[in-house]
Amino acid sequence: MASSVTHISAYSATSSGLYQSTVDGSHIYRETFEDRIKQWRIWLFGTDYDGRFIIMGRSVIDWLLLIGCYVAFLVVLVLMFVVFMALFYWIIDWNYPTIQTPSSILQSPGIGFRPQPNVQSTIIRFIKGDGATYVHHLDHIEAYLKYYENQNQQGENYIDCNEIRERRTEDFNKVCRFDLKELGPDCVKQQNFGFDDGQPCILLKLNRIFDWIPEEFTEAEVPDSIKDHWMQWWITITCEGESAADRENMGEITYRQHNG
Repeated sequence: MASSVTHISAYSATSSGLYQSTVDGSHIYRETFEDRIKQWRIWLFGTDYDGRFIIMGRSVIDWLLLIGCYVAFLVVLVLMFVVFMALFYWIIDWNYPTIQTPSSILQSPGIGFRPQPNVQSTIIRFIKGDGATYVHHLDHIEAYLKYYENQNQQGENYIDCNEIRERRTEDFNKVCRFDLKELGPDCVKQQNFGFDDGQPCILLKLNRIFDWIPEEFTEAEVPDSIKDHWMQWWITITCEGESAADRENMGEITYRQHNG
């Protein structure tokens, strides 16, 4: 019996993965490596079906439009940054905070101290006589006191406040000179700021609050706890432990200067 038979033939070439088949005379061909290299070259540098010159799959006009869009986008970003920075520099005062008392949350100044080489901790811990346990404390104190050396307290911004006996009415932006001799003979670098003897020097500093005016005590308002060393025109400071054990461990405290 004669009939039309579709001839299907196929073969595979071992591990090469090459597969060819003939279906009704049609030929299905799997791309080779050379074919892909040729296509890659055409994509990188060639022409499309319309005969247009292309680079990496885009025509020259497309590339120009794309680059132009990116350039315009970046220019707008740079201009926005410049405008915002100009506004910030114009609005923000480099010498005074925008919000000051009583609008500020800082209603009264806080007390800072040195040494504090680790800002994450307020504990001063060391072993008496073991320099390795407090050398970083010594370095921090020494670096801080360099600001108060005589050569660093010169200029029009510094004034002598020893003779001031009334509230200032001018020169509010000027600072008082501080004589390092006021710290006493033991709180010096030659004595390792008292750490060698287990009696370390702790420097207290009053943080600056703009437009803060301290409220003065009258003679009748002075608390009993500071009556023995309170003086007018001075800010009196006392240090005590939070608990009885803290106060016992702290021992006797010597204040320099005694008045505050």
